[in-house]
Amino acid sequence: MSFQGFTPQGLKFLHNLNANNNRDWFAEHREDYLRFVAEPMKQLVMSLTPMMLELDPRVITAPHRVVSRIYRDTRFSNDKTPYRPRVWFAFKREVEYWTETPTYFFQLGEKEYMYGMGVYSASAATMRRFRAMIDDDPEHFRQIIEPVRKSKTFKLETDQYKRRLPCEHSAVIDVWYQSKSIAVLARREPDKTLMSSKLVNMLMERFVLLKPLYDFLWKAVVL
Repeated sequence: MSFQGFTPQGLKFLHNLNANNNRDWFAEHREDYLRFVAEPMKQLVMSLTPMMLELDPRVITAPHRVVSRIYRDTRFSNDKTPYRPRVWFAFKREVEYWTETPTYFFQLGEKEYMYGMGVYSASAATMRRFRAMIDDDPEHFRQIIEPVRKSKTFKLETDQYKRRLPCEHSAVIDVWYQSKSIAVLARREPDKTLMSSKLVNMLMERFVLLKPLYDFLWKAVVL
């Protein structure tokens, strides 16, 4: 089946899971999770897959590897609740440490959904190369980020270095230059787009817009 939108039942499930994050409650409502959250997310991934493979033929597209698990791994987390009250997908390449590489993503929570592209935890070597590439041709980088900036949809959400790095570029470029990693996000409250098949086309358009930046980041990656 093609993606037809998420539903109020899906958001209600995530809301109730937030308030009842325990195994007994989840066992009673597991079918709601599968029907209203897991299945629509799988359909969304499958609907986006042809376009994603055009953007990057090397990304993983199998839904069971792209969509997050609802079960939380509590072994190394301070949060010991057994389930995540949100679900997401991440289109990534087959690499050992995908968190250090550019990734397209979408996340659904009860009060907000967000989407975008970035590097979850870029290595210091990658960010040094990223800045060196900017230094080599700042005008080229400005052209890459200009459509993102003008879209007024995405925001650069990253931690900045406390001790500023020497930078001779414009303020528009400097905010990227001072970033410890790169994450370009759009945040929206649940709306009609989320609840319809229009979400697929919207994500396609926005992901295509990020393609030049995605390619630039991959050139900077040091694994």
